[in-house]
Amino acid sequence: RELQAKKEAEEMERLRLEKLEQRRQELLEALPEEPEAGSEGVITIALRFGDGSRDQRRFVAEETSVNELLNWVDATHGMEREKIELSTMNGSKTFVYVEEDDDDEQEESGNVTLDEAGLGKMTALRVTEIVQEVDNGEEEEEDESDSTDE
Repeated sequence: RELQAKKEAEEMERLRLEKLEQRRQELLEALPEEPEAGSEGVITIALRFGDGSRDQRRFVAEETSVNELLNWVDATHGMEREKIELSTMNGSKTFVYVEEDDDDEQEESGNVTLDEAGLGKMTALRVTEIVQEVDNGEEEEEDESDSTDE
């Protein structure tokens, strides 16, 4: 019975990853063309990742939402947008992906534009993985340790 449950979980994860790959392809195709440096209303976003790597890209501040930044990170860096947060280097502002119909988090909403979020012409953002619920992580670790004991 446990083996069946494990197989079902593996199949569900495989399907989830397949959908994620398809979504990333769509996000990549939907990414707006990068505007010229120095153009009116253009903002440069520099990302810093936990492993020390970096990336940067230009966006039109009034037309680009924070969700679109998170889509860019998801599509180009393979980090699920729902599992990361972007924060300014001093930590004064934090942004998370917000589903389009979710209006609960107005301040941190991914639906605000870069302009509305108050980001400057050159903004550095730290990309941090959001720690999953404790029970999820423990279950996965337990499953792995069980399979090695057999």
